[in-house]
Amino acid sequence: FYIDETIDDCISKIDIEKAGKDIVIPNTVGDTTVRKIDFADPYYSKIDSLDVSKVKELESFRLNLFDDKNKSKLKELDFSKNKKLRDIVIGQTKALKNIKFNNECEYIYLKGTSIKRVNLKNLKELESFIYRDGPLEELDTSNNPNLESIKIADTNIKKLDVSHNPKLKYILIDEGIEVVGPTNAYIEYNKRTE
Repeated sequence: FYIDETIDDCISKIDIEKAGKDIVIPNTVGDTTVRKIDFADPYYSKIDSLDVSKVKELESFRLNLFDDKNKSKLKELDFSKNKKLRDIVIGQTKALKNIKFNNECEYIYLKGTSIKRVNLKNLKELESFIYRDGPLEELDTSNNPNLESIKIADTNIKKLDVSHNPKLKYILIDEGIEVVGPTNAYIEYNKRTE
């Protein structure tokens, strides 16, 4: 594990040949408490499993494999024990089918996953949810009163109920998705890509 010298308290590199394909991230590396994880390289598609439960001070997590043709094997991520985690960004992880969030998450970005359903029920602090290029079938935002932005594009969603999102300012959805409930949010429509 390597702490990034340009970003405080951030793990940005792992030697998978040394660590193995089933990765358990430690709470500290040397004398540094890990607060951020930032893996941005197709190299990390070699990871079979990733356990971040020991990283008690984790505030930000980013995993971007960039190439949508990568052979990612990572099927699930569990952030339920990361009580300080606020931001999650995950991109081009086609094998990813399941994700568990902690209750304090404020920003979630998922692109190029295989996740069909997300459970946002306990995310009262969630302000922004973005899901692009995946098989998402439904989205329940009824327990997210602080939600200000929803962006869902190139998904399988047919209907979006925003009647319990009074702070909503911006919605990006695919053409043809029915928006249910009163809203003052600006609505932008995405032309689906095939």
